[in-house]
Order: sequence, then structure tokens, then C-alpha cells
Amino acid sequence: MSNDIALRRRAIYTGLKPYMDDDALLDALMHWESHFANAPRFTLQRFVAELCKDADLRSRRADILLSLVQALSMPANSLLPDPLQHRQSTAPAANDSNEGSGFSALMLALFEVMPKDTQYHMRLDMLASLDVRKLPKSLLVALQRWLGDKDTLQPVQCDTALLRAIVNRCYVVLCERVGPVEADRLLARAANLAQENNPTLARAISQLL
Repeated sequence: MSNDIALRRRAIYTGLKPYMDDDALLDALMHWESHFANAPRFTLQRFVAELCKDADLRSRRADILLSLVQALSMPANSLLPDPLQHRQSTAPAANDSNEGSGFSALMLALFEVMPKDTQYHMRLDMLASLDVRKLPKSLLVALQRWLGDKDTLQPVQCDTALLRAIVNRCYVVLCERVGPVEADRLLARAANLAQENNPTLARAISQLL
């Protein structure tokens, strides 16, 4: 989990870099690490709101939020170096024993809370975005059958970081389709719904956000 936080910290740094001077940027990064590093991804909007309190940044709030969303979907080799790499994260290790089932529950809930027209376009967008070269065959087939509306999404056990990356990719595609504010709202609803319907998977679901 610490490696994942370090990677996301680089993404936060990359996304904020065009909008802040170095001192303010480091303060923002440490604030994220202290208050948001272990929070669900849909709290990103609250993080941006806390940063954008002065008039200049407030007027660019939507741009900053979109920049962060895009940076969080970038490959590691495209991100800026971690300015806090000497610091050691104390985040707890993830419990991935049920995350295949948690992933299935979360994704199904996310599509359930979407309007029908958004759901239709999201299926097409996500099908087009699947990287057939990087996904394990079992996961690829499960996603293709589900997104093609041929089957429900079956739980598939695989690397936690990969499942989280797919959730993140779905979130980015949703942001592009309905905007970051509505995407945050839908993801929050989906997470709550998935955890209510699957209380034994609540921790696994939270680890994917």
C-alpha cells in the first residue's frame, strides 16, 4: 500500500504543479498525505475545495480537479518525481483476500446508480479502453462479457493494484462523460450501495477507492 500511496502522491504533485508555487505545492502535498492519502478517491473534490480558498485558485477549481483526475490515470513513467520520497508512509497494508468480490460488487453498484443512457455509453467507453495486453485473461474475459451485457461481472482474483487501476480508469472515463462533480457523486453512491449490500466486503471495497 505504501508504494501505491507514493505513486498517487506523485500524481497529486504532477496535477497541482501547473497551478501552485513550490512552497504552496509542498504544503498541499503534505496536507493530502495527512488527510486524504487513505481516504476514498471520491473525496478528491473535498481536497481541491480545501486548497482553492483564495480567489485566484477558486476561479480555477474545475481545472485543478480535472488536472488531478487526469494525473491519477497517467502511467508512472509520465509522473513527476516524488518531492517527498525521503518520507516513509505509515499506511496500513491492504487486505486483498476479498477484493475480487469487492471489485465486482463496486463496479456493479456503480453501473446500477448511473442513468441508463450514461450506462450505455460507459459500457462502450470502458470496452474500448481495456488493455488486452496487460490484463490477465480471466479478468479480461469477465470484463468483456459484462461490459458487452452478456453476463454479470463475476469475481476474479488478481492483483489488488490492477483492480484499483480499473476502478480508477472507470472513474476517469465517467469524469469525461458526466464531469468530476457528478462522477464523485455517483461513485460515492455506488460505494455506499455496494457496502450496504455486501457488509462483509466493506473493507475490500474501501481498499479499491
